[in-house]
Amino acid sequence: MNQPIGELNPPNRLMLTPGPSSMDPRVYRALATPLVGHVDPWFRGCMDDVQVLLRQIFQTENRITMPLSASGSGGIEASVVNTWKRATKRSSPSTALFSDRMAVIAGHTPAKVTKVEAPSGQAVDSRRRAPRR
Repeated sequence: MNQPIGELNPPNRLMLTPGPSSMDPRVYRALATPLVGHVDPWFRGCMDDVQVLLRQIFQTENRITMPLSASGSGGIEASVVNTWKRATKRSSPSTALFSDRMAVIAGHTPAKVTKVEAPSGQAVDSRRRAPRR
């Protein structure tokens, strides 16, 4: 499980995605390397190395251990579509852009979804939930 991983040295690519936040200096050094899109051919080899490291971190030998290469909306979709079962009833909070997006994505699943709205910047009333079966 402890395979050596070489230095991160991706090719230079133009990325039009959000930037980094405060992190460990090693992460900043890694971010100083050229950025590459998730559909770039170089990325596949990088993903192989990342999978090795993730298996080490999570102490597993599962070959499909991998990060999700997508936008934040892709992450919302993956989490909702892969965890909400067909016959379930769910509440989906709606307070701003991304929670509204989650409600829209949830509406495309077979689950029975109740959208619970609150003004932007305010908490959703925890007493308003999807009805129990």
